[in-house]
Amino acid sequence: MKREWHTTVGAGIFLGLACALYWFLSYEDSGTVMLLFGAAAYLMLGGFIYLQWRRRARLPRPEDKEDGTYEETAGEPIAFFPTASIWPAGIGLAATFIAIALIWGTWYWVPALALLFGSIIGFAVEAEAPDDVPADLEQAAHRQDSTIEPKQIAH
Repeated sequence: MKREWHTTVGAGIFLGLACALYWFLSYEDSGTVMLLFGAAAYLMLGGFIYLQWRRRARLPRPEDKEDGTYEETAGEPIAFFPTASIWPAGIGLAATFIAIALIWGTWYWVPALALLFGSIIGFAVEAEAPDDVPADLEQAAHRQDSTIEPKQIAH
């Protein structure tokens, strides 16, 4: 993490210097403000990474070690990943209707809100895992080398 915070703080300092130079050479407001906000963003990110590095008591992470192994980077096993979903497209369509309602008329709010709430509920309900699957079958089904078919899990 030491390299990351050095890099981001260095980029923030560079953008800060470029901001000052740009202001004194051009006296142009918008470019100066964009450079200033870019410098501030990099400095905030660098400060956050520095604090995380200090929280780890300045110990290197496994991926920072020269002799690190894959086993050192492994965390807790994650048991469930949701499948691909159509519901984000419904949420995006609802956002389009909301934008249209703000421009052309308030009657667009009715289908927009119905679509938005329906898509959010569908998205939330779709990701629920069944509770009646035996633990050994569920764990075996999540392994890539598993020979268990999905129809064996569904009751």
